[in-house]
Amino acid sequence: MEKENDVQLIHKILSGDDEAFNALVEKYEKSVHTVVWRKIGDFHYAEEITQDTFLQAYEKLSTLKDPSQFAGWLYVIANRLCIAWMRKRKPTMQPLDAPSIKAIDNLTYERYVSEQRETEAIERRYEIAEELLSKLPESERTVMTLYYLGEMPTKEIGELLNVPVNTIVSRLHRARKRLQEKGEFLQMSSNNQQQNLATQIRNHHRSGEFDKALEISARALESNPADLETYGSRWRLISEMFPEEEAKKRICSEIEALLRTQPETLEVLNTAYWGYMCLPNRTKHVPNSLFDQMLRYPKTEVYLAALLGLAERSENVHQKWHYHQRVIDEFTASDAPILSWYWMAYEYMLRLAEEDRSLANDDYLDELIDRCLETHLAYCQETQQWFGWAYKEAVKHRLKLNNRLDKALETLECAEIRLEEEEEQKWLVENNNGTVKEANKEFARLRCEIYLQQERWQEAYDGLIENSPDFLEAFWAKFNERSLNYFYTLGRSAEGIGDWETARRYYADAHFAPKPHVEAQAGLKRVYHQIARRKITDTFETFLEGTEAEYRIREAADLEKFRQKFITNRRNKKATDFRLETLEGKTYSLSAMAGKVVLLHVSTSQFGVYNAEISDVKTVYEKFSKNDDVVVWGISDGSTPHQVRAFLAEHEPPWPVLFDPLQEVRKAYQIETTSSFFLLIDKTGNLQYSLVRPHLIDGQPLIWLIEALLSD
Repeated sequence: MEKENDVQLIHKILSGDDEAFNALVEKYEKSVHTVVWRKIGDFHYAEEITQDTFLQAYEKLSTLKDPSQFAGWLYVIANRLCIAWMRKRKPTMQPLDAPSIKAIDNLTYERYVSEQRETEAIERRYEIAEELLSKLPESERTVMTLYYLGEMPTKEIGELLNVPVNTIVSRLHRARKRLQEKGEFLQMSSNNQQQNLATQIRNHHRSGEFDKALEISARALESNPADLETYGSRWRLISEMFPEEEAKKRICSEIEALLRTQPETLEVLNTAYWGYMCLPNRTKHVPNSLFDQMLRYPKTEVYLAALLGLAERSENVHQKWHYHQRVIDEFTASDAPILSWYWMAYEYMLRLAEEDRSLANDDYLDELIDRCLETHLAYCQETQQWFGWAYKEAVKHRLKLNNRLDKALETLECAEIRLEEEEEQKWLVENNNGTVKEANKEFARLRCEIYLQQERWQEAYDGLIENSPDFLEAFWAKFNERSLNYFYTLGRSAEGIGDWETARRYYADAHFAPKPHVEAQAGLKRVYHQIARRKITDTFETFLEGTEAEYRIREAADLEKFRQKFITNRRNKKATDFRLETLEGKTYSLSAMAGKVVLLHVSTSQFGVYNAEISDVKTVYEKFSKNDDVVVWGISDGSTPHQVRAFLAEHEPPWPVLFDPLQEVRKAYQIETTSSFFLLIDKTGNLQYSLVRPHLIDGQPLIWLIEALLSD
């Protein structure tokens, strides 16, 4: 019956009934949150992941082939987001002068320490329960966690785990009996647990009560023994609330006092280190004396953090190489405290070798790539990632370093064989890495890149044509790096087989994009000389102008298809009114803008806003700056006043930026993501368009959408 109800609700949602989706959220929200909480170990982040789970479910509901399987499909989405969250919370030590290294999955130290300390909060709050549960087999521990800590009834647990209710009851009985036999069973409930100070700080922070959060955190300075978790929460709060110099003065003095008054333990050293990492320029603030202390504890997490911290703040490539080399020499995959750090030490060394080939000879690079792949596969196994990710990265390293391309082909064969396994396909989908078909096409395109380096032109060209990427059909992907690389590779292979006109077309696609491929113009010049040898032609400049004119005709046709797709996808929903102020105290309300088209750009300053995104909004603003019927507002939510001021100082937006510390707009419009988003409201006060995590190109598609609303 419940499945029939789900089916009915889903049909209503697909017919435009948003209230039906609210019913689904109400039905499954608690159980999804419990599953996420159990998986990542953090109550509050679990709330955010739960929200993102339902957002993705809403956006992808039309792709669900069997609505009766909604519950299982929903938990697959939640599980995938949990894995992505845990992966992104793993650290990366990146030098500030090497932004390209950010490509390693956006893993940052700040995210890691947030995960670790949030997890510690849960563990402390439930330390007795966790100690008892750890003594149980996995199946019994899972059921006990859901039943006592998640407060889920046995029927819901059975549905969640796809296990009969009687089996759930039996597991609970066996688990209780095991603990009772040891005299250790305690009734467990999350309701009577008191919040610790760090949790209170986070709650006040999320509510925009920054001064209250700071006041509570001051208790950490008087705690004995030291409340290290609260110290960490306090320093993160200070780094957000105050300008850089004041934050540095406060945090550094408190760290020094902590180190001076507390016994030297791994926990104290770890807390002190991550306190310095809250500050801009991160490792630049860490005293050498603290690094020396951390290095007195080999094979530990603080020792590993010290080596990677020293690598980050090193001034030249050889120093960076030295510290990463120490990581792989002094640890193994089995004894590294954090496997992802160990794996990424290899990644950094290979990227450094790409910058400076004198760091290692070909034989050692071959060994590094093999060991990196082995470690990456171990990490994928540990986190249940699909192994294809590791194989792809190994092949890319060999391509960039032009190292043992025969091994690169063998690696692709391994990836394709592994992809035939059911578990690998499951991990691929759960990690939102696409479909099996697209993964095989990506492997095929990598093989074609190898063929190019081997000058096997015809094989490369035929394979690239046969395995064109699906993402070319997406507006945001039309001009991204992957697409341009595909066009360039096609042009290079066509040039290799002597098809000059085809090479000209694909080189043009790569060269005349907003951010052109760096080698595409050289390709066009080679094609020009080949054509010029066979017939009388104009100068290269004239040849380039004609090629661009042909490209613009193709581009205009493609963009018109995208425009039609965007402008016809309207929401027609009454916009919720709000009243917000700027930092200067000027009040703005949405209802006062009746008769105008309103563009709202909502972003969270504490997570940063991409410069390219602001540049595109400025393009939109300038486009309509003389049109009194168009209003552009920025809304900075979930941020401190200091962060908003820093944002204004950095970007100098010409439109009003409203302060929304309680995220009222995000909640009112049910935007369940921490990313920035855009809302477009028509002259009659109806919400017509919403874009989450937008990928803008010269202000599009926002300009298209505003023009469509103005023409109503």
